[in-house]
Amino acid sequence: MLKLILSRLLQCVFALLIISFLVFALLARVGGDAVSSLDTLHSSEETRETLRRLDGLDRPLMERYWNWVARAARGDLGHSIILHVPVWSVIRRRLLRTGVLAAVALLIAWSVSLSLGIAAARRAGSWPNILDRLCSLIILLAASTPRLVLALLALALLASTPLFSVFGPATESSAGVLSLRVIPPAIILAVPLVALFLSQTRATISEALNEEYVYAARARGAPEWIVLLRHALRPASGSLITTFGFSLGEVMSGSVVVEAVMGWPGLGQLGVEAVGTRDIPLLLGVTLVASAAVMAGSLVADVLQRLNNPLLRQ
Repeated sequence: MLKLILSRLLQCVFALLIISFLVFALLARVGGDAVSSLDTLHSSEETRETLRRLDGLDRPLMERYWNWVARAARGDLGHSIILHVPVWSVIRRRLLRTGVLAAVALLIAWSVSLSLGIAAARRAGSWPNILDRLCSLIILLAASTPRLVLALLALALLASTPLFSVFGPATESSAGVLSLRVIPPAIILAVPLVALFLSQTRATISEALNEEYVYAARARGAPEWIVLLRHALRPASGSLITTFGFSLGEVMSGSVVVEAVMGWPGLGQLGVEAVGTRDIPLLLGVTLVASAAVMAGSLVADVLQRLNNPLLRQ
């Protein structure tokens, strides 16, 4: 297990270096910087050039990148050129809100998927299995509807009801950890996950319920909930854990669109703002933290997979 963790951590370091360099190089290729976005009415060209020298923006690309890598290795992500504050101080607040959003979305997606998937699997083979057809329809709609469309529909629906003041877009002050405003963006973020989780849950539980050990457990008079939890759900949990690992990248990438449209002040919205202002230190910090979060979640899924299946630990 320790060998796996060390190997994955080393892979993560190389992956983060490649990702950060690509972001750095692409932003430099596009042209312009954060200083260029300053109001030309209140800042002369000489002032902007002075700011570029102070921020090191006049140095060669590779020199700027390796300087940033050296600071990041010491835990210093630099200062935001636009906000004039340490990058980590901004990311820390936004990361917590994105974490809450992701946790609520995963909770919603797993609750719906497990409930419908187990119920549909238990009725597999019966005719007509209306619940199974309902699951197929839900999977089709959830997988084919973009989050952008869902977010716009949700905003239009909330704006036409008195619930907008409770569940509408949040601000820095109203986006607390226990804020009810996280529910609409979490539901939007969870919809495509339902398609992924529900299809996997229904298939794995249905396959497990047809195994001989399940028939033997029922023949011994075991209660149905024990048959489901101990004899069906646990053997099927391996593929579900794998699905969970794959979903982490989907959650992080989907949060960019959901947060930007639904007004949830999280890490995704901060990344969009950094792109718009060409704030390279801030965007690099967001990219680094988001990528590290996805890789950490994938590592946790691998560890859980091996704890669940002793054969993988050999």
